[in-house]
Amino acid sequence: MSNAVSALWASIVRTLVPIIVGAVIAFAVAHGITLDDQFESLLTAALTLGFSGVYYIVIRLLETYVTPKLGWLLGLAKTPAVYTPESPAKHVA
Repeated sequence: MSNAVSALWASIVRTLVPIIVGAVIAFAVAHGITLDDQFESLLTAALTLGFSGVYYIVIRLLETYVTPKLGWLLGLAKTPAVYTPESPAKHVA
């Protein structure tokens, strides 16, 4: 697998895992709350977004400042090469 494909795959996994975690937490929080059906779906979507974002930020901070091994909480313990300061930024014009 090429480096570009590997980095792409890592970024996809590390994006989807927090969304899934956020959705599970949001479902657990919203489950049992009796609300209008339309409002309940909006609440679940908002909670999913909120929990996913907070989860991702906390794990990235822990991964950056505590230990890179905590990256597995985002699905992969290896930060994609495009995230590391050593890799040169490549822009397609």
